Amino acid sequence: MDPVLLKETRGEIVNLLKTRQGLSASELAEELELHSMTIRQHLAILESNDYILRTKEKSNRGRPKFFYHLTQKAKEKISPRSYPQFAVGLLDTLASTDGSEKVNHLLRTHIENKIQAEIGNFENKTLSQKVDMLTSLLDEEGYMVELEETSDAYLLKMHHCILEDVAQKYRQLCDSELEMFLRLLGVVVERVCHTVAEDDYCSYRVSKLHVI
Repeated sequence: MDPVLLKETRGEIVNLLKTRQGLSASELAEELELHSMTIRQHLAILESNDYILRTKEKSNRGRPKFFYHLTQKAKEKISPRSYPQFAVGLLDTLASTDGSEKVNHLLRTHIENKIQAEIGNFENKTLSQKVDMLTSLLDEEGYMVELEETSDAYLLKMHHCILEDVAQKYRQLCDSELEMFLRLLGVVVERVCHTVAEDDYCSYRVSKLHVI
């Protein structure tokens, strides 16, 4: 996930603006029971990262008032989608008409296409650069990745799995995902946590020491 939204207060502001577009800083402060200066600091960070925008309205008396709205970028980050349920339905139909091996073939083909689309960008890059690129790719897809680094590894924590509903039934999707990480990074990658196994999030350990 974008670190900007990991902060609880900023997440609350975004969620509030999702349902009530066009609130002022004072209205947000009242709703969240926080000091207006604190709210303004969080609003400034959200605005600088293109999650909200300000509109100015003239007031009959005094200074003009500013009202805050979510940008398209923010809406894409937080809006629930029905795509996973749709995907499960399609895979169920394929399995019932052509068999489970067709499903496996489809998922392998899908992940191979993703790998081929990106692998050229990962060539001649350092491991650090590759990890940053992979994190950005996953964030763009909505995985809400938190990246940590130790002396011998990187840890990718994926706080939102966009395909969790699909993976609950078709777990080979997770194996395909791991295969993609291995191929793009070129080092040993191990799954540490798994939402399918009832962990709070999925996480992967990327070794700095073991090149494939």
